[in-house]
Amino acid sequence: MHQQPLQLNLNSYQGKGGGSYAAAPGGGSYAAAPGVNVPALVVGAPPSRPVLAARVPGSSFVAQPLRSGLDSQGPMSSRKLGAMPVYGQPATKSLPAPVLRSSPAKAGGVVSGSWGTKPTTPKMTASNEPRSPTARVQSQTSYRSDFSADTVQTRNSDATSPGTSNNRAVQSNQERQAVLRQKAEQIRKSDVKETSSPKNVGATAPPVEANKEPMPIPQRISLPDTNGTEVPVNEEGGSHKAGLHRRLSSNVDDIVNDRESFKGKPSEASSTWGCFDGLREMLRPAEPAEEVDVVLVGGGIMSATVGLLLKQLEPSWKIVICERLGAVAMESSNGWNNAGTGHSALCEPNYTPAKGDTVDISKAVTVNENFQLSRQYWSHLVQTGLIKDPENFINVTPHMTFVHGDEHVDWCKKRFEALVKHPLFQGMEYTEDKKKMSEWAPIMMEGRDPDEKCAMTRVPYGTDVDFGELTRNLTKAFMSLGGIVRLFTEVTDLKRVDGALYDGAWSVTTKDSKGSCRKQYSAKFVFVGAGGYALPLLQRSGIPEIRGFMGFPISGEFLVCQNPEVALRHKNKVYGKAAIGAPPMSVPHLDSRTIGGQPLVLFGPFAGFSPRFLKSGSLLDLFKSIRTHNILPAAAAGLQNLDLTVYLVKQLMASKSKKLSELREFMPNAKDEDWTLVTAGQRVQIMKKDPNKIGVLQFGTEVVSAEDGSIAGLLGASPGASTAVQVALDVVAKCFPKEFETWTPKIQEMIPSFGTRLSDNPAFAAHLHRDSAASLGIS
Repeated sequence: MHQQPLQLNLNSYQGKGGGSYAAAPGGGSYAAAPGVNVPALVVGAPPSRPVLAARVPGSSFVAQPLRSGLDSQGPMSSRKLGAMPVYGQPATKSLPAPVLRSSPAKAGGVVSGSWGTKPTTPKMTASNEPRSPTARVQSQTSYRSDFSADTVQTRNSDATSPGTSNNRAVQSNQERQAVLRQKAEQIRKSDVKETSSPKNVGATAPPVEANKEPMPIPQRISLPDTNGTEVPVNEEGGSHKAGLHRRLSSNVDDIVNDRESFKGKPSEASSTWGCFDGLREMLRPAEPAEEVDVVLVGGGIMSATVGLLLKQLEPSWKIVICERLGAVAMESSNGWNNAGTGHSALCEPNYTPAKGDTVDISKAVTVNENFQLSRQYWSHLVQTGLIKDPENFINVTPHMTFVHGDEHVDWCKKRFEALVKHPLFQGMEYTEDKKKMSEWAPIMMEGRDPDEKCAMTRVPYGTDVDFGELTRNLTKAFMSLGGIVRLFTEVTDLKRVDGALYDGAWSVTTKDSKGSCRKQYSAKFVFVGAGGYALPLLQRSGIPEIRGFMGFPISGEFLVCQNPEVALRHKNKVYGKAAIGAPPMSVPHLDSRTIGGQPLVLFGPFAGFSPRFLKSGSLLDLFKSIRTHNILPAAAAGLQNLDLTVYLVKQLMASKSKKLSELREFMPNAKDEDWTLVTAGQRVQIMKKDPNKIGVLQFGTEVVSAEDGSIAGLLGASPGASTAVQVALDVVAKCFPKEFETWTPKIQEMIPSFGTRLSDNPAFAAHLHRDSAASLGIS
């Protein structure tokens, strides 16, 4: 039968030790669960409020406190309790509304009363059956502080005649109390007579009235004066000398120290180690490793992409993502920790360096090809329903390149001439006309010197990508296919294990955020997509391929404008030429951004330094990554890039006003009050050994994998997220060569251009570009 809640306001009850608890409206709330008989719950409260809930036929309850209720510090007085919803089967007949008359709550919690809509309404008995209308019950109800296992104990007196009213009930109770006081006085007088007259020794108690239970006479005890050490536990009451010590100082065996917890009886898994739970976990024998097919380290876009792709190719595989923070996409993939550019080399100068009298566009073509793979894959996910509402993570944002000065203008024109002929860059525009530039980017031309020589290129179909939102969408799709995501789970060690489920499997050791719970996985394949933390994890794996690699962490800052008058007038991503000595990731750009649905304008980045490999990492990350095999390559790379060191020092010393002056090279009329400096994410530039130069500094990304393909990891920074699909495909091809042949047809369904070069088929490239734009809503 459908259960309905009944309402109970607790106005007073007695906790162990005699303290009474007072109820107040709006106090803590309690839920009831089946398990213990509660024939009637009677509590003192003004009649104007609902104060009573009784067990209806066929139901039983255990009162269980919720978190917001009484605290767990044990019995104490004057605590506030609120409404207790009691759940059970409704009565077959409607029960009368409760009415209660009582004296104010006293220590002991004894409340007398009758209930019904009229004075003659019957009460319910402990047998849970309604008594006859001629019966009246006088209940004494007490509560213990343990709501999880207590019963409500009820003593029933004899029945009285029909028509007994509430006033009669109170009056009868007062008469009973008067009789008890009279008997107590008689006992006291008899004790006085006993001490004054020997003939009264052994006298019995005064006779009691008919049909009344005899009252027990308290017996005086005579025990030796042993300072309480030999006094029986239950005989220390009263005021005799022998029990003095025990009354003043109870020992551990005293029953008063043996109480049930308000929280209920401790479960088998409850801890007695307190703040040493972490030590207990360290001493506890390790549990057997959980057998899985794949473990992905890190909750960023790389792990999400690799995990989802593998889950689509092998639905039966057990794949686990481990993320050390409380949510995915909190580090480099977060919208505030990257530029949000759909990197396709439409505007980034660092992909088209000058080469003599020409411009080398080979890297730009590669980056664009890779981004087309991402567009096609995201489009497939939208078409199949695995991702919904793509406008939440990708938006059309024209990509522009801006330069000023004769030398840079000359380079920009050569770059345009080289790119516009390529099928992947068709539609690019170039101008040196300030009127045209004012149409493209009005806030950049307002206040600019009319004699200043400058130039712009523009591609109208560029994109802004919120990689944080995209990562969350990919993770949801991964989980919808059966993937597992473990948050607050940090991978602490990677080791090869022979004789496991798979030959050469990896043992992946994890701990929770408090370090008190360890868990191990045995995985056939491990992918480390943990951003800057990928380097130390790969070092712990011990694979020889990671030898010679070193990381140099660089932090970043952005100036952010949230003024809508500015944000709504700038709808472009505008990249300029990097300063001498600046790393590629520090190319200045004035970006229209959409983060969390809010339009913003960001300018930067400004380089900084922190030894952390992650924004939430440790100050010791850099120093812990030093090995004997990477010191020499790192030193050689550093000596070859002293200009980078000079650049970093200048950036670290730059004030906000200095950074605002750099902003005004892009936006001359920028107002100081519109811009706020925020810290972006961490990037770890890779230094590695080189046969010719001993060591080199690498600004792109690199996948490092074991020879047998059982583990791989992504190192480096830009372009990173934009080429995540290409990286995922390469990792899968490298690490699963046998399976990859059977997976290829499925991959081609998801990514039609897979295995080809769009540069060699302009018509096919144009078709796929239109198709993905329509699916993603960026036409």
